[in-house]
Amino acid sequence: MTQMKLSKTLLTALAICAIAAACKKEDDSTSTYKSLSGTLEVGELPAFVNPGDEFDFVSEGISFPEDETDDSIEIVYTYTTSDTDQTDTVSTYHLVVPDIIGEFTLTAKATATGYYTKTVALTTTVVSDKSITGANKKNLTSHHDSRDAKRYHYTTIGGQKWFSDNLAYFETDEEENYSFGRPYMDASAAEDIFGGFYTWEEAQRACPEGWHLPSLDEWNAIGDQAGDLMCDAYYNGVRLWEFWPDVKVTNAKRFFAFPFGYATIVDDAYDFTGFNDYAFYWADNAGSPVCCYIYVAAPRINVWDNPSPTDFAAQIRCVK
Repeated sequence: MTQMKLSKTLLTALAICAIAAACKKEDDSTSTYKSLSGTLEVGELPAFVNPGDEFDFVSEGISFPEDETDDSIEIVYTYTTSDTDQTDTVSTYHLVVPDIIGEFTLTAKATATGYYTKTVALTTTVVSDKSITGANKKNLTSHHDSRDAKRYHYTTIGGQKWFSDNLAYFETDEEENYSFGRPYMDASAAEDIFGGFYTWEEAQRACPEGWHLPSLDEWNAIGDQAGDLMCDAYYNGVRLWEFWPDVKVTNAKRFFAFPFGYATIVDDAYDFTGFNDYAFYWADNAGSPVCCYIYVAAPRINVWDNPSPTDFAAQIRCVK
């Protein structure tokens, strides 16, 4: 009995010591870590990028607190990309966007022995000619725009030629800021994927020579069935035009309408809205602006007869 009591006593004592040691270890882990001063800054990524785009990042904004006296401790900077999970230990990083489509994240960290890690993650979307799938335009004729050498597919509807691509003509000023037309999310990488968004003033003179902004009568001549214009395609693997029983998506007119939304404008800042729900196109109603638009859940093409000529931006399908 004495030996058993002794054993129990020893086990109890060992358990208490183990718990105490664990508590001490936890206390040490929380009490010995300090915070680096400042905020880690490395730069920015635009909302959209293309494969092969290049960007340079510089780690800065981090320092030791003034009470740090150990000169042997160093701040170590690392960069990790989501496509490979490969980590590079550098303070300046040169990124070449990989040949992928979809979300891409660059994570930067600042670490130092005895300090909490500072982290910043930059996320963008990689787009390319592979981004839109299920939209076969190989049998369509194309038009060459002499202004910027871009080509646009077109189809014939009711005896008229209509663009089967969104117009993507842009002009920039000396500082490379957009002065005519805007790409989606102001990202140059998105120009040819989504096309441009234009104010009414821009829309009236946006089409290439020999083509024009369609009138409301020309839009009406297409018919009112939205599904005849909607293309059942995918963007970066995600279906465009969510299924609704009342909407029969056939793209029978070979128009290839995609739901890229619209933009509202405040102090020259574009707020892009309605992606995957709406396709908005400018039309001319005897000199006044109107928009013909398609809504994902509505079987018919709708007309908005009072869009703002200055604070609203829609897309364009040229006609002749």
